[in-house]
Amino acid sequence: MIVSDLINEKNLIPNLVAKDRSLAYSSMLQVLLKNGFIKEDIATSCLEGLKAREAKMTTAMGGGFALPHATIPKLAKPCYLMARCPEGVECEAVDGKLVTLFFLILTPPDHSQEHLQTLATVAKFFNRKGIKSKILQAAGIPEILSIIRSS
Repeated sequence: MIVSDLINEKNLIPNLVAKDRSLAYSSMLQVLLKNGFIKEDIATSCLEGLKAREAKMTTAMGGGFALPHATIPKLAKPCYLMARCPEGVECEAVDGKLVTLFFLILTPPDHSQEHLQTLATVAKFFNRKGIKSKILQAAGIPEILSIIRSS
């Protein structure tokens, strides 16, 4: 599995605007809903699942990056979304920094191995030197995708 296989123009938000983490998650889920990644009947449970996960421990890993994730009953298949939020969102990061890049992972309960593998792959990808700053400086979706595909 590679990150470039998980993200395309339909599950990438180049300029997310959100005042807080809850609004950021709602906006990300709206894009997934609009583009057919999730169905209307599970949108609320997706948001509740993300909030429940955050209540246990923040998924803001530091360095302006967060990896929100949840296991969602009735989800047909795993889905992903990357969002760039230039202004940043307070997410109680371990280093106190605002989150400017999100990588959202939702999986069905019977995909636990894939869930763990995706978390590890994405975390490793975004820990590469310079990748976050390149994505933050990219002009838009085509350039962001190009960076992801070439890194």
